[in-house]
Amino acid sequence: MIRVLRNIVFLVLVLLFSVATPLGKGAAALVVSRDEHDDALGAIKRGEIMSYSQIKRSVESRLGGRVVDLKLRRTNQGWQYFLRVSRKDGRVVAAVVDAKTARILSTR
Repeated sequence: MIRVLRNIVFLVLVLLFSVATPLGKGAAALVVSRDEHDDALGAIKRGEIMSYSQIKRSVESRLGGRVVDLKLRRTNQGWQYFLRVSRKDGRVVAAVVDAKTARILSTR
């Protein structure tokens, strides 16, 4: 329960710092380990990675759907967003997106 609350708080902070649209229905939850919270927020503020709102707009337009789940993780290749997108045809697509460039690295 504490982990869920921590993730919700982090999502709100990311949205505030990223000039995001107001939280609406279907908002996805960011899951980042506790040690990475400050690093992720700092990277967004410094412009080293794109904000959730920027990634969401980009991916939704390219994959033709709505982001329903989101995780931000630091990997050995840098920060990456792991997304699930519900497409208009009813399929759910999993996508890995480079957080710096918004380039879709893989889908399945």
